[in-house]
Amino acid sequence: MSNNLLTISYITNEGLVVLENELVFTDGVDKQYSSEFAVSGAKIGAVCNVRRPPRYLGTFGPALNVEDTNETYIPVPLNYQFHVDVQFTTADLLLSMDQFRSRVLQPIMATVANRVDSDGLYFAYQQTAQAVGTFGTPAASYLTYALANAQLVNEAVPAGPRRVCIDPITAAYAADGVKGLFNPQINISEFYRKGMINRETAGLDWYTDQNVVSFQTGPGGGSPTLANVAHSGIISSGWAQQGFIETTGWTAAAAPRVKVGDIIQIAGVYPVNPQSRTRYGNTLKQFVVLPPGGYLPNPVGTATPGLKFAPATLASGTFNEVTGEYSSTAAGALSIMIGEVAITGGQFQNCTAPSSATAAITVNGGAPAGTVSPQGIAYHRTAFALASADLPLPRGVQDAARASDPDIGMSMRMVTQYTINNDAMPTRVDILYGWASLYRNMAVRVLS
Repeated sequence: MSNNLLTISYITNEGLVVLENELVFTDGVDKQYSSEFAVSGAKIGAVCNVRRPPRYLGTFGPALNVEDTNETYIPVPLNYQFHVDVQFTTADLLLSMDQFRSRVLQPIMATVANRVDSDGLYFAYQQTAQAVGTFGTPAASYLTYALANAQLVNEAVPAGPRRVCIDPITAAYAADGVKGLFNPQINISEFYRKGMINRETAGLDWYTDQNVVSFQTGPGGGSPTLANVAHSGIISSGWAQQGFIETTGWTAAAAPRVKVGDIIQIAGVYPVNPQSRTRYGNTLKQFVVLPPGGYLPNPVGTATPGLKFAPATLASGTFNEVTGEYSSTAAGALSIMIGEVAITGGQFQNCTAPSSATAAITVNGGAPAGTVSPQGIAYHRTAFALASADLPLPRGVQDAARASDPDIGMSMRMVTQYTINNDAMPTRVDILYGWASLYRNMAVRVLS
């Protein structure tokens, strides 16, 4: 039975439900709706702060040893206002909601959800340092995914929802590689959720997402080492999300060396468990190359994939905000922003100290320059956050409505204006959002 007339408010609330169902990677992250902007309306560039819990060292014996409570915050800039603009007639509003959903609403929401999900996966690989697998080789074996889960366990990631999100081709290789390890038949019917390969294989729930990004390794060149100077990216105590390492020894020419997303390892720097602070494994700790100026609001061109980098000035070398590449000086020196910061002691210790002041640096595990690799992500939901806030409702229009749900952490606005010339209703659907990396140690890239 048809409604008398579908209202924008009704459509907007229905659209938020459809949007939630269209998300794959994003469905598994921490989604936070910020009501602080609900009255006046949020603006591009507004920032939400997400609090991280403190961490303590503890002590032995009867003597009191009071530790400072150091809460840390992660700023989440609401950088992206994405919208889809359509036009439907008053006759469309006479359809039943089922018809309207399938003909009009689902294609709109699929476009919005695809953009949010795609931006999230670009952001995730560019912010994640830990990786398993090999650049350019399909991640087909059970061992690769078991190692991803083991890495999460070693980093004291809580038990609970741990997912792996991979591209369809890698999923095909992986399904073939682990097909003999599927759960009992009684559970298989539960696996037929969107994009899901399996549940609780190698300690992970498996999902397929066509938005998984293919990354090309940076150019490299030379035999880079740490420069014998102070580094904001290597500290003995305290906490920081990101910082610079000063490097030297690149081929003596001003040319691109590394790019955002490259993985760097420093000789002698091994990961430690964040609770026991003891070294684990024999693999050097991994750091990811970050954009030194952060990200620009509103990606240029809604059809352009990926996030846009802000320009930045380096102490040594240059950064190309278009390509995301760092170029060394003619003498082979280069400042590189990394995450997470190497913290060699204190409450937030995450690694051991470098082997020397001029420790050697390895990029991408020695993989050849220009190797293309899909970047799957194994992660706990608190690794990343998607923040959303209310956009203002404009005046002087036919109708405007917002739908927000703190439980799913999303807010959406729909505005429509009647045009008498063609009896049509131009309508735009907007969402304001931003991505943040809360805990880099709670995610692992699955190279393929």
